[in-house]
This record gives sequence, structure tokens and C-alpha cells, in this order.
Amino acid sequence: MINFSSYWVLPLLFMFHDFEELVFVPYWLKDHSPKIHGRVLFVGVNRSDILAAGIWEEFCIYSLLAASAYIINAPLLIATAVFPYLFHLIIHLVFVFNKRTYVPGAITAIIELPITIVYLYLLSALTKALLWEWIIVIIIMFIFFISNLKFIHWIMAKAMNKLR
Repeated sequence: MINFSSYWVLPLLFMFHDFEELVFVPYWLKDHSPKIHGRVLFVGVNRSDILAAGIWEEFCIYSLLAASAYIINAPLLIATAVFPYLFHLIIHLVFVFNKRTYVPGAITAIIELPITIVYLYLLSALTKALLWEWIIVIIIMFIFFISNLKFIHWIMAKAMNKLR
């Protein structure tokens, strides 16, 4: 696997997964309660156009991250960004167990989990970083992606309220 192609796998995995959410969330929310333990899944956004805007923003971040990693030859950036994404896939499966039914994103999460784990292993072979560098960058990636997810959810909720 050469560096250039390896950097673009994460944005492709993200889009494959999020297309499932984009297509099925609005229909799923019509027949299912979006709440799990008092938290609302998908921020209750039942419009594909609003979901698409959030997905587009995240795809731009993954693409910029991939391009930056390639330009500066830093596979550690992509490898560590895989961890929050892997966590996201696992959370979808937790939602399935909590809801005891299909939750949008679950099918691609099942398909992508082994692929993402192998991808992470292959990226780690390209990375010559020390353990402390991995830990620091993983923490930064988690903080960044969780903060961005909260921001996207906030924006999508505001858009939903405006359009009601």
C-alpha cells in the first residue's frame, strides 16, 4: 500500500458509512423513538438535506486531513484519526443492542469494522512515530472530532428548529 492511496481510505470509509445514515435516518425516525438513555440519536434530524450538510462538513475535514497527511508525509495523522472513527462504528452497534432493532449506520458499521481494523494495522506499519506521539495525537484527534461532532449537531439542531 503506498502512502497516497492509504491516506484516502478513511474519507472513503466515512462516506460509505454516512451514505447509509443519510438515506435511512429520516425514514427510521418516522417509526422509531430517537432516544437512548435520554439522549436523542441523530439530534432528531429527520431531513436529508440537513444531515447532508453535516456529513459534507465532516467529509471536508477528513479530506483536508488526508491531503495534509500526504503533503507532509505524516501517516500518523490518518492512523490516529481512525481511532475516533472506529469508536463511532462501535457506538452504532451499541445503539443496535440498546434499541434491539436496526439503527441507521449499523450495516456499514458491521461491514467496516474489520476493514477499519486492518486499515489501522497497515497504517501503523507506515508510521514511525513513538508511543508517546501516538498517545498525544490520538487524544488530540478525539478532542477534535468530538468537539466537531458537538458543533455539527448544534448547527443541525438549530437548522431543524428554524425550518419547523
